[in-house]
Amino acid sequence: MNKNTFKITLVLTVIVLIVFYFALQFHWFGVANGTGAVFCEASRNTLFIQPVNSFSNIGFVLSGLYCAYLISNSTEIKNNFFYAHPFIAKFYCIITVLLGPCSMAMHATETSLGGLFDMNSMYLFAAFMFSYAITRFYKLSNLLFTFIYILIIVLCNIAGQYRTIFGVDFYAGSAAFGLVCVLGMLFELLNFKKNKIDIHFKYAVLCSVSFLLAFGVWHFGKNGHCFCNPTSWFQWHGVWHLLCGLSTYFLFRYYISEDLETK
Repeated sequence: MNKNTFKITLVLTVIVLIVFYFALQFHWFGVANGTGAVFCEASRNTLFIQPVNSFSNIGFVLSGLYCAYLISNSTEIKNNFFYAHPFIAKFYCIITVLLGPCSMAMHATETSLGGLFDMNSMYLFAAFMFSYAITRFYKLSNLLFTFIYILIIVLCNIAGQYRTIFGVDFYAGSAAFGLVCVLGMLFELLNFKKNKIDIHFKYAVLCSVSFLLAFGVWHFGKNGHCFCNPTSWFQWHGVWHLLCGLSTYFLFRYYISEDLETK
């Protein structure tokens, strides 16, 4: 049932954060090589090499925990996958929490492995958008949802191996992330037209606006930009993290607002 979603999410969050702390202490991510140093903040000789860009990822953790709290304490039961499939609800909350330490890994360590975790934080989110949309559209099982989700993660990582296309500097991993997000939104639209659902589109708008604002300020937080101040405790890349965390909350509100029985 969904009543234990918060407890399960909280326990896994504590475990993940403890493991992450030990990973930093014992250098499990490897040797720092400057991965992620392009995001303005000056590297510091501390446990978290980029502290602002690292700790701003707490927004994802708080979003995941709050979403888990809301669904665990909800007294309203609607006819949608989040309420009917407790696995889906827990999956989303846990994935949202994981976005935090995955993104934090790169900024805290500036290692190649940390960079891989950071890219996979984007893939985790995009894969859920697509997998959940196509699952609802075709009314698939939880097993097929999981298979599609893992397949998308694998394909995105394969795409991420290519940084040049026909000799042109082009990171295919980012393109794959964008494509999966677009396909997810397309199936959301198809699902709406097919099932004639009642859903609060304002949350989809708020999610999109938050992400577009995040993408806009992302450009401010790069080395060489006129807004970049490497030694400041205000970092635009940190704002990117917080706005993306906010978008995950609005997406959750969009999902749980769906009701198939009102039309």
